[in-house]
Amino acid sequence: MASRKDIELASLLFRSGILSQEEIQSALGHQGKLLTEGEIVELPEILAQRGLIPEDAVATFADTPLNEIQPFPDYALAEQIGEGASSTVYRGIYKPRELPVAVKVLLPEQELMRKPLKRFMRESHLLCKIRHPNIIRGYEVRKIAGWRFLSMEWFPGNTILEHIEKRGRLDGPTALHVARQIAGALSCLHENRIIHRDIKPGNVLVDDDWTVKLIDLGLCRMLDAPPSDEADGTTVGTVGYLSPEQAKGVADLDGRSDIYSLGVSLYHMVIGEVPFTGDDDFEVMSKQIMQRLGSDELKRLNISPNVHYTIEKMMAKDRDMRYQHPDEIVAELDAYLKTINYEIIPIARPPTDAEESNKKKGPIAAPTTRKRKSSKKIELKKRKRAGGDVKPKSPTSRRRRYR
Repeated sequence: MASRKDIELASLLFRSGILSQEEIQSALGHQGKLLTEGEIVELPEILAQRGLIPEDAVATFADTPLNEIQPFPDYALAEQIGEGASSTVYRGIYKPRELPVAVKVLLPEQELMRKPLKRFMRESHLLCKIRHPNIIRGYEVRKIAGWRFLSMEWFPGNTILEHIEKRGRLDGPTALHVARQIAGALSCLHENRIIHRDIKPGNVLVDDDWTVKLIDLGLCRMLDAPPSDEADGTTVGTVGYLSPEQAKGVADLDGRSDIYSLGVSLYHMVIGEVPFTGDDDFEVMSKQIMQRLGSDELKRLNISPNVHYTIEKMMAKDRDMRYQHPDEIVAELDAYLKTINYEIIPIARPPTDAEESNKKKGPIAAPTTRKRKSSKKIELKKRKRAGGDVKPKSPTSRRRRYR
């Protein structure tokens, strides 16, 4: 009988379209037959023997974490710091230079699928080629022992999305400072005929000094590539940040689509949530196409007119009404931030455990300012109502505290 691990792997390979149901059933049947003969063979090994997966892919389906295996001779992998649908990311050291790096490793089943592999390689080559202070830098992409990986610069920060979830929304000038840096990164991409197609707070890293690094070019589109080479379906991107033309699935996307997504991201930064939500993706995409941006939340939270204007211009439904190039955004935001003498305030340190504990307990109650009547006055009133001696007797044992 197949183990639970093999059943899960078989299901994954089937759902991913790598193997057919007949191929999986035949392999599992052969595995069961070998087991009755006293021979235990892992499913990946059987699949490799039958030519259904490459020989070097067998070891990649093991359960042992890579930071325990250490399969890359030039790299020392530390803890896992991220995980997505197609890859995992580890903090590490490039040993020949003692250089801190982030190592993005393609998942083994993704290695066997044409589109995910193509996206990974495209992103890797672009990050290794492009040089911009606000785009994460790639060092090299290699395949060792069946594992394909990209090594990148180590950037000590969190995503803007994580920052919002942990600390709340950003103030207007800081959000504009972040948006200006993203626009600078987009300018570099667009000059290289690249559309990012997935601009969102979750794809933007920021450190304590509010330096921005744009990441994840996996869904980018090369404008000079043949259309058939870029066909990934009618709609590509994260639904909550799609431009109207992305939601429609139009073929002639250009850089203004990224500008719309930057506008949604700026809205998210200053409000704390995306402008359009719904019960399903279709409803959200319909709102991206048809519904105008509401200003109630922007007014309620007293968002400055400049931030409000920038968001509305970025998010115009008609792309001819938006900023036409990221350089326009850079110039406009630079000029505005200069007029208000914007000064970068570093992100405060995270709260200590004690502070978190006090926060959960609630604020310390402030002392009351209401004066209480003294016991002597209360006693006098009681004696007056009773008609007795109004002069209370002092307790002989009490000493005077003040002189």
